[in-house]
Amino acid sequence: MTLAPSYDMGDSGFESETEAVKKEAFGVPLFINEHDLFWEDNELISLMSKEKQTRVGNIDVCSDESLVSARKKALDWVFKVKAHYGFNALTIVLVVNYFDRFILSFKFQKDKPWIGQLAVVACLSLALAAKVEETQVSLLLDLQVEEAEYVFDSKTIQRMELLVLSTLQWRMKPVTPISFFDHITRRLGLNTHLHWEFLCRCERWLLFLITDSRFMLYVPSTLAAATMLHVIKEVEPCHYLEYQKQLIRVLKTCEDKVNACSELISELLESEEKGNQGHKRKHRSILNKSVRC
Repeated sequence: MTLAPSYDMGDSGFESETEAVKKEAFGVPLFINEHDLFWEDNELISLMSKEKQTRVGNIDVCSDESLVSARKKALDWVFKVKAHYGFNALTIVLVVNYFDRFILSFKFQKDKPWIGQLAVVACLSLALAAKVEETQVSLLLDLQVEEAEYVFDSKTIQRMELLVLSTLQWRMKPVTPISFFDHITRRLGLNTHLHWEFLCRCERWLLFLITDSRFMLYVPSTLAAATMLHVIKEVEPCHYLEYQKQLIRVLKTCEDKVNACSELISELLESEEKGNQGHKRKHRSILNKSVRC
């Protein structure tokens, strides 16, 4: 079963990669300043502790076809809205986090297929309310313009917001993989441009990976480590093993789990490449697009 759709982004606000995104942009080896990382160990300990409080869980979502289908439809819509309004990576990651935690905590009603759509609209509204970075925040009804199968009035959405909030126990500032990207990237020893380039690459890959339900099994630190290692393999393949050891040691993550997550990324990419062979695509997939940072 292919659980990671190749979104047809069209004129989505994702821009084609420029020369600056190429490997050559990282002309010097990445360098993790471990002294600074361990010096700020309290920050890392706090992140690791908080990620357990809001983790999605160990439920095998892939075994429930109705749940997988509802999640796919919901995320299809989320990415279309992202393309329309240009929401940044953190907003989308929050939406997916809220939605995943909600559908796993709230008994999904198969006889009410509109529940998933209503829930994701509420999650998007809550994510926008939780963030101040978004300069363009739309009305509840305006959020549903992107080919929504169902359209809900404001009062209905607000009632669902309260249900989501209570189900998630009002924990709306979860630790996400982006939290760990920030923690590590600040200490990579890169100049400002390359610092943001590395972070953007990580965020771009994360947005692709979270569309696959199988990645719900991994805690944010593990997914972050595997994602960063994938980016490092792209830009500094000769230093991959060195960084793998450093990241696992610094993030205190389980090496076996990071390796398993990395293997899943490779499997997903292999499946994506096979799916793209033998026919032309009208638009390039999200893999070949740059995310707005």
